[in-house]
Amino acid sequence: MKTLAMTVLAVLLGMFGGMVIMMGLHFACMPFYPPPEGLNVMDPAQEAQVHEWMKTLPDGAFVLAGLCHWLGAASGAVIAMLITSRKSLMPAVIIGALFTVAGTANIFSVPHPGWFPYVDIPGYLLFALVAGKLLLRKADPEPAAEK
Repeated sequence: MKTLAMTVLAVLLGMFGGMVIMMGLHFACMPFYPPPEGLNVMDPAQEAQVHEWMKTLPDGAFVLAGLCHWLGAASGAVIAMLITSRKSLMPAVIIGALFTVAGTANIFSVPHPGWFPYVDIPGYLLFALVAGKLLLRKADPEPAAEK
């Protein structure tokens, strides 16, 4: 039971941390493709204007967005793996799956180019798994049988 509770806590903290990192990366990339003067991308009242602006962005902006998404998923997996002692890939898989669900919802809620879902969606799980695999501890070798 203790392991299950620790995994749940690790996933919750990993999701929170990964999302914070992802959003931080999005904001760090804003100077490359800045919004028009007076547009506040965080203001819900300007959602329609943000959507119109997003339709004008070049593919490079979406490549950067995908990288932000994938690095957020990977960092969430790292956080979860470190909390759970790195003996199982399960926390990384769960983080990757949850980021995939959130990313899919994002695809339906804001405008993206037609190619973007095919590139973006698989990246969440892939990056989370790679991060988890890199942190996974190798199983302790079986002691050699005494002869």
